[in-house]
Amino acid sequence: MALEIIHLSACYGERRVLHGVDLTLPRGEILALVGPNGAGKTTLLRVLSGTLRPCSGAVRWEGVDLLALSPRERAQLVAVVPQARDLPAAFTVEQAVTLGRTPYLSWLGAPGPRDRQAVERALAETDLLPLASRRLAQLSGGEQQRVLLARALAQETPILLLDEPTTHLDLRHQANILRLVQQFSRERGLTVLMVIHDLNLAARFADRVALFDHGTVLAVDEPEAVLTADRIAEVYHTSVNVLHIPQGHPVVVLAE
Repeated sequence: MALEIIHLSACYGERRVLHGVDLTLPRGEILALVGPNGAGKTTLLRVLSGTLRPCSGAVRWEGVDLLALSPRERAQLVAVVPQARDLPAAFTVEQAVTLGRTPYLSWLGAPGPRDRQAVERALAETDLLPLASRRLAQLSGGEQQRVLLARALAQETPILLLDEPTTHLDLRHQANILRLVQQFSRERGLTVLMVIHDLNLAARFADRVALFDHGTVLAVDEPEAVLTADRIAEVYHTSVNVLHIPQGHPVVVLAE
């Protein structure tokens, strides 16, 4: 397996919020992390991105210890699309996407031809070339989310982390963003971990689903194996019906 998360635990002060998480992902797979608020999903992304040190455990990418890398080295392997839109409003789209090249630039170094090529490719793949000179403050929410995704793609990492990428987006933009993620996972062989609350979007776009509760992984498998009515009721304390449609993925609806 390309990415190995081995008996990983994480703490906030004295409070342990992840308990011995074990996950393995091959290249080119999308794993959706689902579960109630406070279940540990975003904490796992924080550990993988290097913003939180774990209490114990290991994370390896093709045998390389991610936890031992410098921030610069890690940023050449792991890109993050955050939940909050942390983009300077005065930047143009192109300037914001160019930030994805930071791990490869020397101190105060200007982007070179290789960097400009990566930025142009990311802009083209996310349909942002026509907006390249527009200020971020002039963009819609869906367009800003595409900028965050393009910035991560310009980083050219094998691992992509997304923290609730569909938050505050309407249905069309939710589908567009996740179709792009799915496309890049297939075409670039990206290993994707995605925190998402919408179980139906997780079932539609993820190859596998990991169900979290109280800092542990209760189940990890294909969506139809994980998203059962009994298991959802146990974790979310809500009765649901799970329908199976011809397209093959389960559909979760609230029970009457």
